[in-house]
Amino acid sequence: MSHSAHRFATPEELKRDYVIFVRPAKGFDDVDEKTKQETLRKTKELADIVYKHEPANIGRSGAGSTAQGDDYVQIMNRVTLNGFMSVVTDREKAFQILKEFKEKDAGLSVVASGLTEDLFDICKGVGLKPHTVLFSLGIWGKKELLPSDDHLKITTLCGHSMISPSMIDHYVARIKKGDITAQEAGKRMAKSCPCGIFNVPRTVEVLRHMAEK
Repeated sequence: MSHSAHRFATPEELKRDYVIFVRPAKGFDDVDEKTKQETLRKTKELADIVYKHEPANIGRSGAGSTAQGDDYVQIMNRVTLNGFMSVVTDREKAFQILKEFKEKDAGLSVVASGLTEDLFDICKGVGLKPHTVLFSLGIWGKKELLPSDDHLKITTLCGHSMISPSMIDHYVARIKKGDITAQEAGKRMAKSCPCGIFNVPRTVEVLRHMAEK
């Protein structure tokens, strides 16, 4: 998975942004009905671990996410083998989640995104050895054509590019007018992100900053 690897932010901001996926493998974790049901059970157990630690968002592609206002139980009851995605906003929560994942040893693929040095420290503390590492090498080309850094800090929170700069400008203008709060704007923007990796708390910070300019 690479669509969570390019989140634009300062190192300090990324310390409040850890993405954790659980993804069953098609053709392996669903080879027969018994294996499929076992995979669904394990997925739900791992999702429950994340939910217990109060993530900023948790969801499944095609089934909704909590940041969109969907109920967690209903999201997980929509039977699907595409696993789940989540966001937590502090290192300790990420540490505890991966620690409990290791103890559960469910045999499902787990992807964690964040600052490389932090994730390596977490894995070392938990007793995990990363299987694969994917680095974002930054932005290349005609960077003058890009929207502002503030815009990028929000648009890159949706790896499927469903949050546009014009949407951000729309909500910033409404916040300035007093028509809507930054918190409500962040929740509404989350509805455009199809999985569960949109970080509303970080979005709210940026919207407030933009509105105060």
